[in-house]
Amino acid sequence: MSNQQAEAATTQPKVENPRVKAIKDFYRRLKKNVPALIGFYTILFLVIFAFVGPWILQTDPTETDVINKFAGPSAEHWFGTDHLGRDIFTRIVHGMKLTLGIGFASVFMGAAMGIPIGIIAGYYGGKIDAVIMRLIDILLAFPGILLALAIVSILGGNLINVTIAVAIYAVPGFARIIRGSTLAAKNLEYVDAIKALGAGDGRIIFKHILPNVLSPVIVNATLYIATAILTAAGLSFLGMGAQPPRPEWGAMLNDGRSYMRNAGHIAFFPGMAIVIVVLAFNIFGDGLRDALDPKMKK
Repeated sequence: MSNQQAEAATTQPKVENPRVKAIKDFYRRLKKNVPALIGFYTILFLVIFAFVGPWILQTDPTETDVINKFAGPSAEHWFGTDHLGRDIFTRIVHGMKLTLGIGFASVFMGAAMGIPIGIIAGYYGGKIDAVIMRLIDILLAFPGILLALAIVSILGGNLINVTIAVAIYAVPGFARIIRGSTLAAKNLEYVDAIKALGAGDGRIIFKHILPNVLSPVIVNATLYIATAILTAAGLSFLGMGAQPPRPEWGAMLNDGRSYMRNAGHIAFFPGMAIVIVVLAFNIFGDGLRDALDPKMKK
């Protein structure tokens, strides 16, 4: 290779991987929304700490110490102790995995059921669409917490059933969003061209329509995690979710309900944990919606 060829090779611009470029562009747009960026880093910290925290603490969240019950926040007990002398900070850290796990699992299950239902209704239309959407309307007629409460009452009160109940409540939202996006996408020119080339419905749906309608689903999933956490905490507060002595935040709120005047810290810290998590997901979801908006790319 001559010197001129070597110089030409070294001066050629490096082609960046399209996926890496897309991630960088997304992060650049997300950085324009400072609250959303704070929410993202808060969620990332909480997810990591949910797995690392219990290993660092090496403390049993169910260990009781009746001598030190109702102790206020101190250097030994950062968030104080509850009515059984259990360390509240330890219980919040251990309950973080339960709370976030319910949120992520229920949204994943709801999306896994709602996306196929919505895309089938939107793509085929007609009677199939009418029947599916009337069933979805029936589910939407029930308030979320009441529907989840009814499902848990039938299945029984435990974390698995709470996750299933919250997931079922999420199905109508995902189905309606994906249906609307599919109705718009199936009439685009590239879909007509693919049909003309002889592609089957399955190939068109899963390879060409679904990847192009996932953006609103991702945003809705992020926002719904906050709703799922609130619903699961509400069910546990009512005694229909996590059962004692599991350190779920809603159940911890219920434990402190009777001691609000004399030992308000028992309910305050689990309540603040729920507020922080829900707020982080909400503001991150708002920023994610703006970052994934095609108009923001210009």
